[in-house]
Amino acid sequence: MIIRRATLDDADAICELHVRSIRELCAVDYTPAQVEAWAGRKRPALYREAMTDGGETMFVAVDDGGDRVIGFVAFKEAEIYGLYVAPESVRRGAGSELLDAAEAAMRLAGVTQVKFRSTLTALSFYLRRGYQRGDDAIARMSGVEIPCVWMSKTLQ
Repeated sequence: MIIRRATLDDADAICELHVRSIRELCAVDYTPAQVEAWAGRKRPALYREAMTDGGETMFVAVDDGGDRVIGFVAFKEAEIYGLYVAPESVRRGAGSELLDAAEAAMRLAGVTQVKFRSTLTALSFYLRRGYQRGDDAIARMSGVEIPCVWMSKTLQ
């Protein structure tokens, strides 16, 4: 597995992976209406825009051959906007390596406190990595409420 900075050429693969991850992994904790409100909004153009105009940094995990995106993390300044891994790659370290890369980049930028909204599905992943659970939150997508949890971590 290789971790590298995402390029605009990765947007299609990132979008496909994000939708698959929501539909296959998050469906355990969310209703079909919540899953589709969330997954149905995703378009490759959103990721390209986030990498350029939005100023987000994205790293991707690619398989050893460098052919297939198996995970990604998106962040801007001190906030993580998404960390998703292909369902077949869960428990193989891609999520941890992506999170480590994002935290290292934030440290280099002088960030000391990271925050984000975690899905219910990923909550235990972040708790095992030293993140603290904050308040429950609601994300609204396409008029549908999607429960989540604010998380934070002090970087050292």
